[in-house]
Amino acid sequence: MSVLGLNSNESKEPNWEVFSGFELKIAGIVLMIFDHLHQMFYIFGVPEWFAWLGRPVAPIFLFFCAEGYRHTRNKARYMMLLLAGFESMSAVSHIMTLSMRSDELSLINNIFGTLFVSVLYMALADMFLGAVREKKPGRLALALLGMMIPFAVGAAPFITGETMPVWLQTAMLIYIPSPLTVEGGVLFALMGVLFHLFQGRRCAQAAIPIAYGLLGFFMVGPAQWLISAATIPILTYNGKRGPGGALGKYFFYVFYPAHIYIFYVISWCLSN
Repeated sequence: MSVLGLNSNESKEPNWEVFSGFELKIAGIVLMIFDHLHQMFYIFGVPEWFAWLGRPVAPIFLFFCAEGYRHTRNKARYMMLLLAGFESMSAVSHIMTLSMRSDELSLINNIFGTLFVSVLYMALADMFLGAVREKKPGRLALALLGMMIPFAVGAAPFITGETMPVWLQTAMLIYIPSPLTVEGGVLFALMGVLFHLFQGRRCAQAAIPIAYGLLGFFMVGPAQWLISAATIPILTYNGKRGPGGALGKYFFYVFYPAHIYIFYVISWCLSN
């Protein structure tokens, strides 16, 4: 009890960390739905501001990807789960694109590839920093080699040109995740690594979307500034998984591809 008769807790700084991971992921999913509604139904008049609402979504899920990597006991299994999601979506999207052709629609979405590459480089960054601390040059060289190989594989179809068979170029571009070819490219894959490297420093993590928003504003256009809105869920995250259990853990893996394909099929049917 304070001198003024007020509870001492009332004088404390407000606690902004009020939302669980599950709650913030649901918010991200809602924003993602708006974005994909514009992507699939813009030809029917869905406004462009629907897409603007989706700008913070990738940073939100990259942040939680870094959180997942931090807390999982089996990091290899975590990477394999993301890779399986990427390969599955790549195969289904390839088949649907061939069987349901459209000049106005495209199936280019596959955030699983970005998440996989980001987690891969989180592991390689840990290996690199560990080798520096422990002064192990062999392990350091192995980490650097691991960082270079995905770039080389991603660049190969572009460098070889016509000397590489078309089927092989297509297979490499569609089915091999590389920082150069995944959704969002190098910058988004790097964002997840930055979230990982700044674990435990929430203000530094929250500054990352702001920096990306500024970069996007000047490099792409004004709407990219909305990437910085991802700062809000990062600052309000309370560090808990939240309700949902196993359903909450795997819901995104199912819902993400399912709603994209449902929207694509509906739009394709309406336009044909």
